[in-house]
Amino acid sequence: MITKNQQKAIELMFEGNLSQKEISAQLKIHPTTLSRWKRDKGFIEAMRLYTNETISRSTPKAMSTMLKLLNARSELVRYNAAKDLLDRAGFIPTQKHDINANVNPIQILDDVPPESDRDG
Repeated sequence: MITKNQQKAIELMFEGNLSQKEISAQLKIHPTTLSRWKRDKGFIEAMRLYTNETISRSTPKAMSTMLKLLNARSELVRYNAAKDLLDRAGFIPTQKHDINANVNPIQILDDVPPESDRDG
């Protein structure tokens, strides 16, 4: 179980816009305390859970944004949005093959005898 101060540290770390020193100052702890917390198994697990929960809460909004980008003015934005959605859905683009590579020419044998030989 983690403390309220540790939970606040996780939230500040997740935001990503503060240094370890700034987070320590905000929490009124020594920077080495924060370093020690970051190596603690309980703290690491709490950070993993917080990250997973935060991401899962924001997923519907992110998907909605990506879907809206499919209607963007920019063709490049529409392309990237479509590609990202398809990639995440697991669609794998087909591999392009050079149709001229390693092609053996077809040989046509004329095995029909000339007309004069057929009547014979």
